[in-house]
Order: sequence, then structure tokens, then C-alpha cells
Amino acid sequence: MNHSTVLPLAVLPVALGLLLASGHVGAQAVSSPPAPLSQAELSRLVQQQALQIQQLEARLRAVEGGRGTSGAAVATQAPALDTRIAALESSQAKAPKVTWSKGAPEFSSADGSVVFRPRGRLFVDASSTDGSSVSDRNISGTEIRSVRLGAEGRYGILGWAVEGDFADNAVAWKSVYATVDHRLFGLPADLTVGNRLNDRGIDGSSSTSNTPFQDRNVVGTLMLPQRGLFGVGLTERVYGKDWHASLSVAGNDLNNTGTDNDSQTWATRVHWNPVANEAVTVHLGAWAFHEEIAAGASGVVRSSAIAGHFNDLVKIAPGTLLGAERSTAHGAELAGFFGPAWATGEWGTRNLRGADASGRYDLDHQAWAISAGWFLAGARPAYSGKAGTWG
Repeated sequence: MNHSTVLPLAVLPVALGLLLASGHVGAQAVSSPPAPLSQAELSRLVQQQALQIQQLEARLRAVEGGRGTSGAAVATQAPALDTRIAALESSQAKAPKVTWSKGAPEFSSADGSVVFRPRGRLFVDASSTDGSSVSDRNISGTEIRSVRLGAEGRYGILGWAVEGDFADNAVAWKSVYATVDHRLFGLPADLTVGNRLNDRGIDGSSSTSNTPFQDRNVVGTLMLPQRGLFGVGLTERVYGKDWHASLSVAGNDLNNTGTDNDSQTWATRVHWNPVANEAVTVHLGAWAFHEEIAAGASGVVRSSAIAGHFNDLVKIAPGTLLGAERSTAHGAELAGFFGPAWATGEWGTRNLRGADASGRYDLDHQAWAISAGWFLAGARPAYSGKAGTWG
């Protein structure tokens, strides 16, 4: 816009000449030529037109200045607006997050390093038994199978869980442990300290809230150490692509009354998914454990509620085994997941050695289970490929 201020100065002589000329010619056309202007009058006329030109120049500068001020204001406001937007986005990014993806609200920090989630479970059963030749075994009723309350969370690499359960007219601790995430041989791993569910088979390693049927299969409930499904100890797990492996050593669970020695159990499990894609997932697994059984320990061999959890009169009871000293067990797993359909097969065997009043003994027992399902509405089985369990 620099040429705008020069233009009026260049036109000034021309405009002045035209003005004077036009006035002179017009005067000749209308009347006789006027008297010549005096030097003072001519000077006043020139000053008047110069003043008008100065006013026009001032208005032009004002317009140009307004445009410059407006552009400067916009340029100044743009960074300020960007700063405010960035601050708003930053505050939103730092806000806590809430998700319901696991059934209960999970609260976490923006970066996910701090997590808290309440845990709860309520199982209510109605059951009826009929057809037994012993009429007293045919009973019907309802029960609250399990009322479980607890919480779990994470702070950086440290995770934790605490959970208690009311079932079978008794209160017992279940998951009470802490985990530490780390790397082992360059792979992600975690170390658990405390009372945690065994890593043993698909059903045996899965929470009863996740298994597809109301109860774990017979491999999960019968091929287990004397201490049961839980035990206080150490568990190291390492995770690879489509596989995991674990090793644990543990004593009895938290519900030991303190009047007996703990049994000690060493256990391991591995699983591998040779095929894992959106259409098909194949699961292969194996597990084993060895235990040294404390003298006088009870529940060395467990009973199984084949006909349902409510009616204890139709449980398969193996009886009491006295003098058990140690046992060794192993098993295998095979499963396939095909869209909404799935099928699993498990097998396990356990060898018990000890001595009673009749002498030393060496006993074997085994179990196998096959199960399958299909989601009619198109849902997919909740299988966790990371740990090889129902998720």
C-alpha cells in the first residue's frame, strides 16, 4: 500500500491545473471573463485545496492503519487461541478414565499407570434331584452358591488383588496377592507373591465366573494338589507370542487353621496357540505338579459334585486316604475356537504314595472331560490367548 500515499502528491499539480482550467473555461461560456485573481486569492485557493488533499491523505492513512491493526490483532489472537486449545486438550488428556469393559467400573489415570476396580460375584442356584433309588437323596432347594467381594488395582509395575468369599456356609479368603511386572530373557513376565489360583488346565486355571459351565470339569476339580485350587507362595509367569509358561512353589491356602504343617507343591504349566487368527484359534497345553503332603493332612482326594452343587447327597465321595506322603500328577489340554463355536478336551492323572496300617501303597487315579458349545446369537468364546484360560 506504499503507492497510495504517493499517488495524491503526483496528481496534485494536474488536479490543480484542471480545476483552474475548468473554472476559467466555464466562466467564458456563461459570462464575460472574470477579473484576474489577485495573488492573495490564488494563495488562499491553493492552501484550501492543499488542506483538502491533506485530509484525504489522513483518511487514507487511517484506512491503511486500520487494516494493519486488524491484521496484527488477528495475528496476536491466533497464538493465544492455540494456547488455550492446547491447554484444554492437555487437561482432558490428564483426566481420570472410567471403563466398564470388565463388567465392573475400572478407574484409571490418564496414562494407565494407576488402576482400581472393585470385584464382586453373586451366584444363586435352584436345584432339584429326582430318580434316585434312595428317596432321601431326592431333594430340591435354592442356595447362594457364592458371594464374593473384593478389589484389584495397579500402581506402575505393581499389581494387587484382595477377595473374600462366602460359600457353603463358610467364609474364606480367595485371591490375596501382589504381582510385580518385569522382563525375563527379554520377554514380559510377572512374579506373584500370595494366595492365587493354580495355573493348571483350562478350567482349573480359570475363575468360576469365566468358565462356560456352572462348575469346572472333573479334571479341574479332581486332579489337584491336597492344598486345593489356591496356595500361598510364589508364581513366575513369562509370556511370548501365542504362548506362556509358569512355575510356582506354594504351601496351603490362607484358610489353614495353623494347627498342621503346610503341604508343599511345585507346579508348572505351558500353553501354545499354533493357530491364532480371527477365524480359528487352536490351544495346546500341558501341566504337572509334585507335592510333599504334610502328615495327617485331610482332603488328599476330593469329592466331585457331578449332579450339581446343591445336593451333597449325590456327590461322588472317594473316601478318606490315610498316610499319604507325596503325589505326582500331569495332564494335557486341547481346545479349538471357531467363531461362535468352541470345543475343549482335558485329561489328567495323579499318582499317590504313602503308607497306612496295611503297609505302603501306590495309587493312581485319572479323569478326562470333553465339552463344547455354540453361541446362538453370534458371540465369541471369551478365551484369553495370553494365559490360555477362559477370560
